[in-house]
Formats: sequence, C-alpha cells, structure tokens
Amino acid sequence: MNRKYTAIVRKSKLEYVAICLELNVSSRGEDLVSVEKNLRNAIELYLEDIRQHPETSVSPISMEELIEFLRDTEPEWYKEPAEGLLLRPLEVHEVPSYA
Repeated sequence: MNRKYTAIVRKSKLEYVAICLELNVSSRGEDLVSVEKNLRNAIELYLEDIRQHPETSVSPISMEELIEFLRDTEPEWYKEPAEGLLLRPLEVHEVPSYA
C-alpha cells in the first residue's frame, strides 16, 4: 500500500525546512529540490525503523510543535498584525503530499 503524507515547506533565513505532519519527521535543504529529496529520504528511513521496531510510537505533529515550527520559520517580510487584529498571515502556495 502506498500511503501519502502531507508536508509543509518553509523558507527560513538560511535554508528550506520541511515537516511531515502525519509522522512529525523533518528535513532541511538548500533549495526546494533538496528539501523534498531529504524529506522523502527521512520518511523512508523512519518507516523502515518503524517496521524494524514495531513498539515505536507514531504520532502526528502536535499543535504546539506545529506552531513552534511556523514561528521558527517565519519569513523575514512578516510583520505583526495591525492593532486589534489577532490573525497572523500564513503564505501557502501548495501543500504537497508524499508517497
């Protein structure tokens, strides 16, 4: 069975950072191609480790960890919301799924 996984990729100051939401696995890369390749490899290694060690607990990323990830990778252009507003912008172009 080929399962698909959802990832969020963000550009930090120095590199691209990706996180798989279902497995809470992350990777880094100098560009989009390398971060995607590195995330695919990280997912494959993690799944292989789970097969070898079935007692491993698998859980999706928690809301707290997701918020920390988004804050750590905030774009430089980000500014605090205007007075009286609570929402923070999140620029989403595409949410890829990986098999």
